[in-house]
Amino acid sequence: MTQANKLGMPGWAFLFLTGVLAWWIPGCGHWIIGQYKRATIIFISLTFAFVLGIYLGSIAVIDARTPWYWAQLLYSPATAYIAHLSGSVYHLNSYGRPREMGEIYTAIAGMLNLLCVVNAVYMAHCNNVKEQNQ
Repeated sequence: MTQANKLGMPGWAFLFLTGVLAWWIPGCGHWIIGQYKRATIIFISLTFAFVLGIYLGSIAVIDARTPWYWAQLLYSPATAYIAHLSGSVYHLNSYGRPREMGEIYTAIAGMLNLLCVVNAVYMAHCNNVKEQNQ
């Protein structure tokens, strides 16, 4: 019995839920399909990269006025709130090489999370198809 059947959801709704949860919390999509070790590794590694980027360049590297923002937003919707705090509330700025390094680390964490979201949805789909064929 797949996780979708355990939750009592149709297949498409389970895939949608898996994708949304995987985006909101890195690794959560794999967690919901039962891949606990993979989910833990994804969460720790992506969160480490994202936090390291913020540590290197300060919270000001999350800025909605830069092109890097769209890649950073793939990490989690919480990135939008961080951008709001750094730009509108606290009016923070960051310059130079540390900012560049921070933008790169946070953007890479976001793009890697996109790959993990796609992988989680694909794995959930494959599990559903395999269960239906048996």
